[in-house]
Amino acid sequence: MHLCFEHVVGTSLAHYQILEKLGAGGMGEVFRATDTRLGREVALKMLPAEMASEPERLERFRREAKALAALDHPSIVTVFSVEESEGAHFLTMQLVEGRTLERVLTEGRFSLERFYTLALPLADGLAAAHERGVVHRDLKPANLMVTADGRLKILDFGLAKMGQLSEASSELTTDLQTREGVVMGTLPYMSPEQVSGRSVDHRSDIFSLGIILYEMVSGRRPFAGSSTAELASAILRDRPPSVAKVRTDLPEGLADVIERCLEKRPEDRFQSALEVYQVLSEWQSGSPSSTRRTDSAATRAEQGFWIAVLPFKYHRADPSLQALAEGLLEDIVTGLSRFSYLRVISRSSTLQYQNEAYDVRSVGKDLGARYILEGSLRQAGPKLRIAAQVVEASSGAHLWAETYNRAFRSEDLFDLQDEIVPRIVSTIADAHGVLPRTASAALRGKSPKELSPYEAVLRSFGYMERIDAEEHAAVRVCLEEAIAKAPNDADCLACLSTSYAEEYKHGFNAGPDPLGRALDTARRAVQLAPANHLAYSALAVARFFRRELEDFRNAAERAIDLNPMDGDSKAFMGILMAYAGDWEHGVRLAEAALELNPHHPGWYRFGSYFNAYRKKDYRGALEIARKINMPSYFYTHAALASAYGQLGEREAAQKALDEVLAQVPNYAQVARAEMAKWHGAGELLDNFIEGLRKAGLAIP
Repeated sequence: MHLCFEHVVGTSLAHYQILEKLGAGGMGEVFRATDTRLGREVALKMLPAEMASEPERLERFRREAKALAALDHPSIVTVFSVEESEGAHFLTMQLVEGRTLERVLTEGRFSLERFYTLALPLADGLAAAHERGVVHRDLKPANLMVTADGRLKILDFGLAKMGQLSEASSELTTDLQTREGVVMGTLPYMSPEQVSGRSVDHRSDIFSLGIILYEMVSGRRPFAGSSTAELASAILRDRPPSVAKVRTDLPEGLADVIERCLEKRPEDRFQSALEVYQVLSEWQSGSPSSTRRTDSAATRAEQGFWIAVLPFKYHRADPSLQALAEGLLEDIVTGLSRFSYLRVISRSSTLQYQNEAYDVRSVGKDLGARYILEGSLRQAGPKLRIAAQVVEASSGAHLWAETYNRAFRSEDLFDLQDEIVPRIVSTIADAHGVLPRTASAALRGKSPKELSPYEAVLRSFGYMERIDAEEHAAVRVCLEEAIAKAPNDADCLACLSTSYAEEYKHGFNAGPDPLGRALDTARRAVQLAPANHLAYSALAVARFFRRELEDFRNAAERAIDLNPMDGDSKAFMGILMAYAGDWEHGVRLAEAALELNPHHPGWYRFGSYFNAYRKKDYRGALEIARKINMPSYFYTHAALASAYGQLGEREAAQKALDEVLAQVPNYAQVARAEMAKWHGAGELLDNFIEGLRKAGLAIP
C-alpha cells in the first residue's frame, strides 16, 4: 500500500496527524503535522512512492536523514526521526515557521546590520555541517528560512553529500557519490565544478555561499544570463562586477571576502566555512567608516602581516609582456593564498597601481599592507629578465630580491609562468620563506598570552630555524595558549600537532603519549578544515611515526596535492615517503623542493643522503652530507660520521663524532633507537650503526 499525497492532508500517518502542505522539493513534499504522542507540531518530509521504489533515490532520501540527524546546530533544522509507515518513507523535523530568504530578498538589498545578522549564522551553520562531513550541494535562498524573530535556519539537505571525513582525502565520501557528468543543485547558485559535472567537496558550498552573500548586500545575483546556457557560461567563465562598485558603502575588505568565496577554482576560495565565519565576525566587530579604503587599511594594519602583490612593470608595448605580467600577478596572488597562514590583499585592490608611479610606503599605508611584493619584466631580443622583490612597507627595507633570466617566446608564456611562480611563492611563503621568518622574528618578544591565534601560528615557524628544546617549549606554550582562545583554529591545531610529534622525534620536553596527542590534534585540524594542507601534513607525520604507513602515504599525498608550492611540506613528505620505502618517488619530491626555495634548510637533503647510503654509495652519501650544513643539528654530524666510518676515514669520522657527542652525550646508547624511529628495523639501520661503530662510537 502506498499513500497518495494528493489526499494526505487531514489523514493520519502512524501517530502523526497531517494538517497542511508546506512545500515541495526535488526530494519530496513537506507537510505540517501534529505528533499525537508528544503533543507537538512537526514538519514531515515524505518521499513519493515512485521515488521510494527506486533504490538510488531511496538511498539519497535516507542519506539526507542521516546527514541532518548528525547535526546539532542552532542554524540547522533539527531532525527528530526517520520512519516508514503504510509504504511511505518520511522523516520528521523541527517545524520552522517564517519566510524563506528568497522571499526576504525581494524586499531589496540588506543593511549591513541585517546582513551580518543573517550571514554569520549561515556561515557558522555551514561550518558545523562541513565539520561533520556533510556538504549541502544545493545551498540557495529558497533553502534558508528566516524565522519571525529574525533567526536563520538551513533547510533541505536533499542533495547533501554525507560521510565520514577521510583522513586521507578532503573529499567527503559516501556510498552514493556524485558521478562525473551528473549535475546536481540549482543552477543560479551552483559552483563551477557543479555546472561542469565534476565531483564536489565542501568548497562548492562556499561558492554558493558567496553568491548568497553577494545577493544579500547588492540586491542582485553576481551571475546572469538570458538562457540556461548563458547562465552556466557566466558561472564558469565570467568575473562578476565587484560588489564594492555595486554597493558603494560596503567596506572594501568585506567585498574582498565575498569575492574570494566566488573564485572559480576551489583552491582559490576560502578553504573552510569556518574561516568565512571568522573573517565576517572580524568585520562585524569593527566599525567600518564611509571611506572604504581607509577602513580596510586600518583594519589590516591593526591585524598586521598583510602582503600586497603589485602589478609587474614592463616598458614595451608588447602584448606578450602584458599577458605575462598579468599572469604573474594573478598566479602569485593565487599561490600565496594557498597558504592559510598568509593574509593576501586581493588582486582587485592592487590593480590601481598598474600604470602609476608609487612609493611603497604610501602603498603600504593606503592598503594596510606590511609587506609589498613588486616586480618588473625586461626583454632584450629573445632574453627576458624577471625581477621580484619583497619590501617592508613601513621602512622600505628589502627583505628578499631575486632575478630570473630566461629565454622567452610568446608561445612559451604559460610554461614560463608555471616555472617561475612556484619559485617566487615558495621562497616567500613556505615555513622557511621570507614572510614566516620575518613575522616569527617580529613576534618573538611577545608573551604567549599576548599572541592572537594567528600570531601564534606565525611565531611557531621560528622553531624551524632553531630546532632545540628551548625553542620547542616556547612554541608549544604559544600554540596551547592559542587553542585555549580558539579551539577550532585549524592552523593552530596543525602546528600544535607538529610540536607534539617533535616530542617523540627529538625527545624535546616529552609528555605522555606524544604521538597519540599528535594524531588526535591533527585529526581535529583535518575535520575542521578538510582542504588545509598543514592539517594533512601534520596528520601524515603522526601516521608515519606510528608506523601506520598506508594511512601516512595517503595523507602525505593529499598534503602535497593541496599545496604543491609549499616546498617545506613537499620536502618533508618526500623524505618520509622515501623512508617508508618509496625511495625514488620520495627523493624526487624532496629534490623538487630544493628547486622551489634556494634558501631551504639543509635537512631537505637527508632523503638523498640515505638513498645513496642504502645503495652503499658511501662516497656519494658523504658528498650530500657535506651540503647539509646544519652544525647545530646532531643528525648532520651523525650522517657525516657514519659515511666517513664506512669509507675508513677514521680521523674525519672521529671529528664528526665529537660534534655529535657534544650535543647528545649518550648518543652511543640511543643511536639505534633514534634511527629506528625514522627507518624502522632493517638493513639500512644496521649499516648505519655499523658505520658509526667503524667511526669509533662504542654502541652496545
